Amino acid sequence: MTANEYAEKVVLDFMREITDHVFLNIQYNEKLMRDYQTEVDRNGLLAVNSAIGRKVKDLFDLKDDGICSVPKSWLIKDYTLHGK
Repeated sequence: MTANEYAEKVVLDFMREITDHVFLNIQYNEKLMRDYQTEVDRNGLLAVNSAIGRKVKDLFDLKDDGICSVPKSWLIKDYTLHGK
């Protein structure tokens, strides 16, 4: 495997699970977590989580590639996997 092939593999793997990474970032960032809890109180868990998931897909122009039902983040029950 070349360095470029390895780099592509690593980045594509990260991209595939980017929604989980975003929720982990919220979970481990005190300020983001406070803001998240405020938004969930105002708008409801489903609305907030769905909006975040859609925004990830839209901002990065990603395609859906299945569902993961074992996220690392405890903020979500499942999430959409993404591909190019």
